[in-house]
Amino acid sequence: MTTVVHFEDVSKQYRLGINQASLLKSLSEGIRNAIRRSVQTSAENQLLWALRNVSFDLTKGESLALIGKNGAGKSTLLKLLANITRPTSGRIEVTGRLAALIELGSGFHPDLTGRENVYLNGAVLGLRRKEIQRRFDEIVAFSEIEQFIDTPVKRYSSGMLVRLGFAVASCIEPDILLVDEVLAVGDASFQQKCLMRIQSLLANGTSIIFVSHNINMVEAVCASALYLKKGQVVYSGKTARAIETYERDLHEERARKLEENQGDEKALSLTGVEITQVEILATNGGSTDDINSKCPVEIRVHYTAQREIDKADAVIRIVRSDGLTCTMMRTAIDDEPLLLCKGHGVFAVILEPLQLIGGAYFVNAYLSTENDLVLLATGRSDWFYVAGSPLSYEEQSGVFEPHRRWIHPSAMQHYIATYQDDGSSATVDGREFLEANTL
Repeated sequence: MTTVVHFEDVSKQYRLGINQASLLKSLSEGIRNAIRRSVQTSAENQLLWALRNVSFDLTKGESLALIGKNGAGKSTLLKLLANITRPTSGRIEVTGRLAALIELGSGFHPDLTGRENVYLNGAVLGLRRKEIQRRFDEIVAFSEIEQFIDTPVKRYSSGMLVRLGFAVASCIEPDILLVDEVLAVGDASFQQKCLMRIQSLLANGTSIIFVSHNINMVEAVCASALYLKKGQVVYSGKTARAIETYERDLHEERARKLEENQGDEKALSLTGVEITQVEILATNGGSTDDINSKCPVEIRVHYTAQREIDKADAVIRIVRSDGLTCTMMRTAIDDEPLLLCKGHGVFAVILEPLQLIGGAYFVNAYLSTENDLVLLATGRSDWFYVAGSPLSYEEQSGVFEPHRRWIHPSAMQHYIATYQDDGSSATVDGREFLEANTL
């Protein structure tokens, strides 16, 4: 495969603090000398390595996610790629046309109209005027801001800026596309539209580097990931493993903070409940690697409790890979209060059948006291996959596959005749006829 991005031992260093030159000019000689001595003694403390010895390759048509906490170095890496800043050391090679959407409204002149900015951005990306004209209608249609295309962009909302920026960056079909968190500003329907566009670009050979704190979106878009922590690569490889490593580090960090904060530690001990495991089981004995939508599934929750809790409330949420909650089930709503016994316990809910459209999902489980007064514990399952149906990110696919029966045209007249005159219900004979004459 052709390599389009090559990072070799790349480091980037910044100097923190005030602008010394402008400050020193306004001070007396004695104060200037004192500041210079102070700056010299603390110079090392003022240096920040935003990136340290980062190496990776990106091939044609590959999607790479950058994950990590704020300040991990993700945006710095993208700015180095986009040539906004230069590395302190190391080597960067970029092959092909690169389009970047790394800051809200980046590349837009506020006093120019949307139309003028489309032509300006296209020219910056190396397109001829005729090429931009040929793609202009597609860009405007994708952005869904036709009514405001001749309005100066300084009057655009943040969502409108994102729409136009992503439309320009994606519709010109660059060799490399950089996307940094800006999609979080768009509404849910536009995010879904952008995800579909990204999939189309990947299929056509565009390489994508994607940054988002939305882990579900990351996993839906990217096959591989780079986990950065304090400017260094912690893990490089499959997205699922990178996310697992990242989330484990987050949990460990939260645990350390709880130990340092006596108030939080005391609050934690008051609940005395922990969800230890959330399992997804195919009750027909099939594999859980690819669960069929028509098969029954059991969601089993393991917990430990330091004391008995009467009338606990359990909440089960099934979440799709793009972050959409497909269903929420509560024991309180179903009038099924739980008695949490002291020690280890298990409870479950069975879906007969599952009825989810194909795709990737996980389960969030919550335990609280009666009437949701106190959250006792939370837990999450591993990813599970539903096979044999359209992909979950297709906006026309829906969320679930309901139980259904189709009636042949030849049987429809007789079926209607079996209903009572008031139309309230079918006769027994009508139901039997329906069972015998449906697809």
